[in-house]
Amino acid sequence: MSVKMIIGAVVGIIAIGLISGAQAVEEFQISYSCTDCHPDRYEEWGRSIHALAVSDPVFEAAYMRALKSDPKYREYCLGCHSPITKVTKDFNLTKSISVEGVTCSFCHSVTGVEGNDYALNTGNLMVGPYTDSMTDAHTSIYSQMLTTSEFCSGCHELSINGVPVFETYSEWKEGPYSAEGKQCQDCHMEAKRGVAAKNGTLREKVYQHFWYGSHSGQFLAKAFRIESNIQQTGSRVKVTLNITNNNVGHKIPSGIPSRKVILDFKATDENGKSLFSAQKVYTKTLVDQYGDEVYDFWKAASVASDNRIKPRENRIEVFEFEIQDGINKLETHATLTYQNEAEIITRSVESMSAEIASNGTTTWFNQTAAPGNTAPKESPALGGIGSVVALIAIYLVRKKNG
Repeated sequence: MSVKMIIGAVVGIIAIGLISGAQAVEEFQISYSCTDCHPDRYEEWGRSIHALAVSDPVFEAAYMRALKSDPKYREYCLGCHSPITKVTKDFNLTKSISVEGVTCSFCHSVTGVEGNDYALNTGNLMVGPYTDSMTDAHTSIYSQMLTTSEFCSGCHELSINGVPVFETYSEWKEGPYSAEGKQCQDCHMEAKRGVAAKNGTLREKVYQHFWYGSHSGQFLAKAFRIESNIQQTGSRVKVTLNITNNNVGHKIPSGIPSRKVILDFKATDENGKSLFSAQKVYTKTLVDQYGDEVYDFWKAASVASDNRIKPRENRIEVFEFEIQDGINKLETHATLTYQNEAEIITRSVESMSAEIASNGTTTWFNQTAAPGNTAPKESPALGGIGSVVALIAIYLVRKKNG
């Protein structure tokens, strides 16, 4: 029998059973109790969306609407937003650990996942990504699953009433990142050199616990690339945009259907006068039994459309329009904005948006230049300093040629 099989058997014996049917043997420890040994991990977790899984105002508002729709959704929602409650049965959130969201005790007690159910050990055993962890604080055991995307699938893959609401795990599984062995943790829990515990072993790979995602501007800024091509035929202009999801292992946007990516395209003349504008929305649309769009996914009867951009997909968008005689310069600008429109407690609707990619070009039309002579309005590679260098180079060449 291999070492992996032996470890798997031990874990299987230790596990109490599927979390949905298990009873707590003893109280789970609140996350603050981990600070003596893991101060850095606790500080990271405390700033993460996992720590806010219960107190996030978007969730709070949706949770209240779900309960108003049907009280049975209490356990359904808390199953992911406060997963410890599936063991403690504290669905009224009376315990401190219940309002901690996705806690240290939960993730480091998971011994298996099947569908939306987690197998969970309720004793003093903590699972982790290292085979040589030693501490007097608790029993430690290695879990390879903790570093795989399958670990995340229990909460980041959801269907209700037979309708696939969000499929972030499947989107990754069916894409190139899965084939290359790149896991969710590799992006959302970037690993760095350091110690996992205070005074612990110096390791080359220690996972950070921020879980950066769609709520992080710096994360979104790396998601897309936009390239443009402009062609002129007579008075007609054709602008082709190539939009690439070049840095995200699942569709964009992913998760709840209230998330959208909006493409805004504008064309103006030398005076800033609008010549053409258009907008394209990338999103997944759920509808109820009457065909009306719904954001409250528990009311969804089917998926009406889904045009989100897959991992490494090149999405081509073409805009054509007429320009009048006398226009000497055409400026185009394409912007991608990430938007999440959701109801929250303090306001009726909160629109959270961030510009995540843009592309601008300037095209001159005259008698001597070939039609469609296009130059970037501002090249990321050159910028202001590069422009000065280019001008000096032109000056030196002209001086040399007299």
